[in-house]
Amino acid sequence: LLANSPVSLFRADGSTVEAAALAGSLVAFYFSAPAIHAMLKDFYEEVNGDTQPKKFEVVFVSSDDSEDACIEYMKAAHGDWLCLPFSSPLRSELKRKYGVCAGKEQEAVGVETRKSGIPGLVVVRPDGSEVEFNARQQVEEFGPPVLKKWLAKV
Repeated sequence: LLANSPVSLFRADGSTVEAAALAGSLVAFYFSAPAIHAMLKDFYEEVNGDTQPKKFEVVFVSSDDSEDACIEYMKAAHGDWLCLPFSSPLRSELKRKYGVCAGKEQEAVGVETRKSGIPGLVVVRPDGSEVEFNARQQVEEFGPPVLKKWLAKV
């Protein structure tokens, strides 16, 4: 899904990564809210360590009210994961595809059936099909060992 996208993703430190560079990583779209940050940050750091490329990459799909709020939120609370640019139409496309968004934006982004509010973590295959829709709950319940289960489904 991202491998065919011309979008450049960015990290809180301002560095950028072309979406195509994620081809060898298991990707999870993180539809955010503050409640999960610390747990997801610990999970992310533990499963990746210092490996490059990362085996597991998180892409933040913001529901913030502005680009400035998104960047401020990333710098204050996020791990070293990636973020879709605030202006990217892919943000709304992913929210529609997976049915995950904040209630306040459901109509504006065109989510007909909301499968989940935020926070949400959806692990996907390279083609965008779901490996695990309820990944947030699995991270909470099982921690880093759950990565092996997800990789086995790819």
